[in-house]
Amino acid sequence: MNQTSPSKITKKKFSIAVEGNIGSGKSTILSLLDKSYLCDVVVEPIESWTNVNGHNLLAMLYKDPVRWGMTFQAYAQMTLTKLHALQTKKPVKVMERSIYSARYCFVENLYRSKILQQVEHEILNEWFNFMTENGRCNLDMIIYLRTSPEVCLERIKARNRPEEKSIDLNYLTALNNLHEQWLIQKKPYVPCAPVLIVDANQNQELVYKEANEYLTNLVC
Repeated sequence: MNQTSPSKITKKKFSIAVEGNIGSGKSTILSLLDKSYLCDVVVEPIESWTNVNGHNLLAMLYKDPVRWGMTFQAYAQMTLTKLHALQTKKPVKVMERSIYSARYCFVENLYRSKILQQVEHEILNEWFNFMTENGRCNLDMIIYLRTSPEVCLERIKARNRPEEKSIDLNYLTALNNLHEQWLIQKKPYVPCAPVLIVDANQNQELVYKEANEYLTNLVC
C-alpha cells in the first residue's frame, strides 16, 4: 500500500462489508487488509457459532438444517448486529459479511429450499427489520467478491473445515444465485450501499490489490 500522510486521511468513519459466497476468499483478503493502517477488520463470528456454551451450532445446522435452520439464523442475525455496532479505531471498519447477506442470501436460501417454514421466514424477516431500522446497521460500501461456485468448492475442500464437509456444488450454486440477484441484478432486494464488484476467481493478491486501492482512494 502506498503510504499516505495522516493529515490527508478523512476523519469520517467508514463501515464496509466484504460479501461473497462460502469459499470466495473473504478470510484471505481480510487477513491482508488487517495489516493496513487504514482498516480494522471484524471477522465473521464463527467462534460464537461453533461454541454456544459448548454447542457447535454451525455443525448442527449443516447436519440437520430442518431442525436447526431457524435457530442458527436467529443467532447469526443477532451476532452480526453486534458487529455492526462495534466501534473501531481506524478510519475503515471492514466486516466479514453483514446482517444483509444473512437475510437476503442465507435465510432466503433456507426458505426457497423449503427448509424454513413460512412462519419461521416471517419471524426472521421481522427480526431483521427490527435490527436494521433507524440506521442501526448502515454500511458505506459493499465489496462483492464475485466467485464461481466451482472455485468456491475447490477452496472449501482445500481449507478442510470440519463443519463444511457436507457443502456441495448445488448448495454453493444456490447461494451464488442469491448473491447475484441481490448485488448484481438488485432484485428483489436493493443493496443498502454502493457495491464494488471484484473478480475473486483471480489470484488473491490481485483481489487484495484491487480492494486495497479502492479503500485508500475512499478515505484519502
